[in-house]
Amino acid sequence: MSFQPVVLAARERLAQVREKIRGQHADGSPGFQVANRMADLYDDVVLMVWESASRKLQHDLGFRGLALVAHGGFGRRDLAPFSDVDLMLLTTARSAGLATEVAGILTRDLVDAGLDLGFSIRGPAEACKRAWTDPVIFSSLAESRFLAGSSTVFGQYFDRLRKGSIRRQYRLTKTVVEARRSERLKWGETNYLLRPNVKKSRGALRDIQLVRWIGFARSGESDLEKLYRLGALPAEDLRQLRHAYAFMLRLRNELHFRAGRSQDVLDRATQMEIAEQWGYENSEGVLAVEHFMQDYFEHTQNVRYAAAYFTDDTLSQSRLSRVSERALSRKLTENIRMGPTQIWVVDSDLDRFATSLPDVLRLMNLANQHFKRISHRTWQAIRHSMARRNPSPPDPDSINAFLGLLSKPGRLASLLRRLHELRVLEQLIPPMKRCRGLLQFNAYHKYTVDAHCIRAVEAATKLEEYSSSMARRYARLKDKAILHLALLIHDLGKGYEEDHCEVGRRIAGEIADHLELDDASRETLQWLVHKHLIVNVAAFRHDLNDSQVVLSFAAEVGSIRRLELLIVHAVADLIAVGPGVASDWKMNLIEDLYLRTRRYFESGTLPDEMDAETASQRKQIAEQLADSGAPKIGLDILNALPLSILRRITPDQLVGELTGIAQWYETGRSSCCVANYDSSFLAMRYTVLHREARRNIGTFARSTGALSGLGLQIMRADVDTIEVDDQEVAWDSFWVLDPDHENPPPQHRVNEVCNHVCRLLADPTAPVTAHRDTWRGASIREPDSVNVLPTKVTFDNDTLEQYTILSLFAYDRQGLLYRVARAMAELSIVLHFAKIDTHLDQIADVFYVTESDGNKIVDSTRQKVVQQSILESLEMAGRRV
Repeated sequence: MSFQPVVLAARERLAQVREKIRGQHADGSPGFQVANRMADLYDDVVLMVWESASRKLQHDLGFRGLALVAHGGFGRRDLAPFSDVDLMLLTTARSAGLATEVAGILTRDLVDAGLDLGFSIRGPAEACKRAWTDPVIFSSLAESRFLAGSSTVFGQYFDRLRKGSIRRQYRLTKTVVEARRSERLKWGETNYLLRPNVKKSRGALRDIQLVRWIGFARSGESDLEKLYRLGALPAEDLRQLRHAYAFMLRLRNELHFRAGRSQDVLDRATQMEIAEQWGYENSEGVLAVEHFMQDYFEHTQNVRYAAAYFTDDTLSQSRLSRVSERALSRKLTENIRMGPTQIWVVDSDLDRFATSLPDVLRLMNLANQHFKRISHRTWQAIRHSMARRNPSPPDPDSINAFLGLLSKPGRLASLLRRLHELRVLEQLIPPMKRCRGLLQFNAYHKYTVDAHCIRAVEAATKLEEYSSSMARRYARLKDKAILHLALLIHDLGKGYEEDHCEVGRRIAGEIADHLELDDASRETLQWLVHKHLIVNVAAFRHDLNDSQVVLSFAAEVGSIRRLELLIVHAVADLIAVGPGVASDWKMNLIEDLYLRTRRYFESGTLPDEMDAETASQRKQIAEQLADSGAPKIGLDILNALPLSILRRITPDQLVGELTGIAQWYETGRSSCCVANYDSSFLAMRYTVLHREARRNIGTFARSTGALSGLGLQIMRADVDTIEVDDQEVAWDSFWVLDPDHENPPPQHRVNEVCNHVCRLLADPTAPVTAHRDTWRGASIREPDSVNVLPTKVTFDNDTLEQYTILSLFAYDRQGLLYRVARAMAELSIVLHFAKIDTHLDQIADVFYVTESDGNKIVDSTRQKVVQQSILESLEMAGRRV
């Protein structure tokens, strides 16, 4: 394909100069400088093509009525190396015909030159009209810059756009803010994300641009320096926005140059590479990449705060809203009034009030109690005063006001975020300063430590919105302040070499002293922080049908009051980890743990003790089996069942299963698989039975291989053995999700699964094809380099009398569960119970095991052999592709 000479020249210039700019960036040139060089380069290329076209058409008088306008990022001159180019050709009515011809030449030659082009032809009136009705067009045209053609036509257009925008400033601000909010919902509503988009996530470049767009609507100026000189932008906000702007531009340039294309997502592998390249280093308990991301989050936090302030300041200027709010207000105290939606300090006392931390905290307490927003004018004064306040330990009045604030749900989380933004929260809770923007570099936590802790408080306060048993427990807690404080500080021990729960216990003690809590509150706070993970360990990693598990958990808790505190804390913590983490399955396990433990506190009944209810249930099932005409062996199987099976299956389901199992048993076939939908876990339960002369150690491994080979996600597995007619029968239950089918799946899928499992168990020589036991979209696949957490295999011989608890912590791999089970089978280890806990790409699986002779695995040499075998099986398991 042959190109015009101007296209060849433009292509060559684009390639050569972009490469020079890459070198400047690599040498450490500031982000602004690189962006401006890119804008200069694009200007040169566009003008080369424009001048070529103008030489051909300059004889046409209509050319005088055309103006070429850069807008969007090109108009703003903050281009990244592979940004697209937005151009508009302004035309008068007499030049409209020629404009189409010029546009054809420009678009053809610029695209051939290698630019990603956005192009439009508009008359000045039409362009303005579109800007005032479409927030996306407005935000782009607010950055208009004259490139070539008639400066008169451009001047008329831009003057019209500026004046019309100012007249419509309130409506334009509302629509552009709403459009930005919709964009954030897609790319990240919080600025604390593990994989942020440096252009569109909250607190990123787009929010800096939002200030510019609102500034244009407000005063006809989008330049940050000019907005400061007009008094619209505070000096501190200008300073922080410029620093963040420079950091973000450099980071975006880095992402573009690395990818060789437009790329704005900062994934975890790239975070690690950039942190090393930019000179960040590891420190005690904190990785270099976490230091780098802490800087990133510091900038996004400042941007988010400045943009929100600027937006509120603009919207608060609506005279009608101010008048109606004040007309309907009432006095709360001598200097505080409250309207239908807001609370504020009267003007005559505002300056003094804003300098007093106790007064500010009491105002927040009132806003929380009445569920009102603090007015922008009042918050503006507080923000300025607190920024000038020298950090100092809180006085007793401030402490009392802060504890009062913590005592009620209301708008607590949003008020805590404001205190955090003011850097006042770290004066009340000093360790919060260290955790500001501290990234937890794993796929389990979606947010930074400080954001997660505040979200945990928010999750607890939002329980009031639901009519659930957990909401009722939260509502009846008499002193919510200790719960909220515990949630606010529970992860502040992160980022040290020592276990964060141990560090957290000491931090909780220091905070209790700092806030002058009484001894009882201090002890409860330390206990909650220290033990905040024991609910997860008991519920997600142990067999709740085992009396020792419930007894041990009850001993740790000690009372019903503490049980309710701890359970609510655990649920709020789980919800705050990220969307979808508090699954129905996990919530049901926590509820089960709560009910079993409460039953023990109230009656002394443990899970493996036959109570009247269970005895009655067994009798009822026996009668139904006899009436159903099931084979007599069904009663023998019923009598052989452990209490754990009786309690986890409804009587009707168990009658149906036992009828089918009894019929299978009489056929003499070796294997059987029955399925039922478990509504309490919202998952399918496949019960696999295998008849054997002695315990077949490989049954669980082959069953696991069969299920994972069909793409099922195993959520939980219970392993039992029953004895019928002096013959052992393996009774393994698997709770699974099927990503390829609705929940519950259709019968043909259930039949396919059962038949496949039975075939593999019937023929031990048949190959097992293992597939991933979790499913994850391609958009979040990342290389092994981001897996910085160690793989661990641990042995616990203290918790249970009968079994060794083998725990595995690792990054999930294709066929992992099957390979681990097979490794244990090859070592003649008997598996009695298993719980599978997988989130994104990390697993925490627990197995109750013994040697083949029934003894625990206690010998250290034997433990090393088992550990090494499992680790080798993990190495063999390929990463997902």
